[in-house]
Amino acid sequence: MKKAKWVHEFEKFIEQKNMINLAIGVVLGAAFGQVINSLVNNIIMPLVGILLGGVDLAGLNVAVGNAVVSYGIFLQTLLNFVIIALCIFWFVKFINKIQHKK
Repeated sequence: MKKAKWVHEFEKFIEQKNMINLAIGVVLGAAFGQVINSLVNNIIMPLVGILLGGVDLAGLNVAVGNAVVSYGIFLQTLLNFVIIALCIFWFVKFINKIQHKK
């Protein structure tokens, strides 16, 4: 049975080195995200809570009718994003500096 043209093209795409590098990057990125989440949830947020007088941001919410809007969880997720973005920025800046020296 003859393969469709797109199947052959897809196989060539998967075999490329860039695809393997992308897969490795996704796995490492997911693991890095877990480390940052742990850093934020277990170290940074408790310290922020102390600075805010014992307030747990994750527990902040407001009831609107029958719905509960958990804006504290959103704030914590937003902080996670900012920290991850900063870490990636610093890492890319470091890699660029190393490559520039070569």
